[in-house]
Amino acid sequence: MATRIGLNKENSHEINLPDNNSVVPRGVLNQGNLQTSNRFLLNVRGVDVAFITSVSRPSYTIATEDSKLLNWSFSYPTSITWDSISFSVREVFDGYNFQTILGMLYKKLTDYGWNTPDFKNPFGYVDNDLAKQSLVESLGPIQIKTLDDQGRDIEIWTLHGAFITSVKPSQLTYEQDGLTNIDVTVKFDYATLDVVYGSQVYGR
Repeated sequence: MATRIGLNKENSHEINLPDNNSVVPRGVLNQGNLQTSNRFLLNVRGVDVAFITSVSRPSYTIATEDSKLLNWSFSYPTSITWDSISFSVREVFDGYNFQTILGMLYKKLTDYGWNTPDFKNPFGYVDNDLAKQSLVESLGPIQIKTLDDQGRDIEIWTLHGAFITSVKPSQLTYEQDGLTNIDVTVKFDYATLDVVYGSQVYGR
């Protein structure tokens, strides 16, 4: 597949790129290498990276406010909102530790503040102290890394103040015997990005 690379028609050239899902060799492009969607690592405490099948990268929206002056209208930035990320993980039963991925995620919830109703209690309830700090600590640090064709880091996203807001296991059915997975949504305060080049790290 021929593709033209360059800033404009006069300062560009054509290169032949491999078909979809193929590896683009290093050095194909003058100014860098194409990144592919299947070279990444997601580091989440308690989840083996080998079973994570996909993850969204941090994105944000800048809110604006308009101000009018005579017949003119000007826009000014007011705040930044970071969107939640989501990742999918294959369900695995760890026979050695007698644990599943879903069980591990549920345990994070119960270990850090959530309790089932206590009907022996005359008031019919128990304290559910779902403090943000507890949920953040239960998840631990989260990093999303993109990799080059040698497995070296290119970009490192670090999520700050991250905690799980949604856990959705896939549906069970007798109609097929496919693998099951869990979709997890994570909210966070903000993210920082480091770009790695050799031993140099640029960002933040």
